[in-house]
Amino acid sequence: MVGDARFKGKPDLERKVEIGYGIIDSARNQGYATEAVEALIKWAFASSYVDKVIAECFVTNLPSIKVLEKVGMSRIAVEKNMLKWEISRMSVK
Repeated sequence: MVGDARFKGKPDLERKVEIGYGIIDSARNQGYATEAVEALIKWAFASSYVDKVIAECFVTNLPSIKVLEKVGMSRIAVEKNMLKWEISRMSVK
């Protein structure tokens, strides 16, 4: 196992679902996180119950920032030391 990727619960009343992921140090920079996040987004939008996928990462976590940018997520807020991200069904090609 090189890491995990998951939904952090069911879609909420605003039709948003949060994702989370982690990759072990020795498996980083090989595209696993990007592939996993893309798959979660695709899977989420296959459901009629989801209109937005959200995520968060520490402001200092450059690898995660790169992953979330690469998959097309947009920064929507900074809260304390966390960046908040989202992608909507309408923005996915």
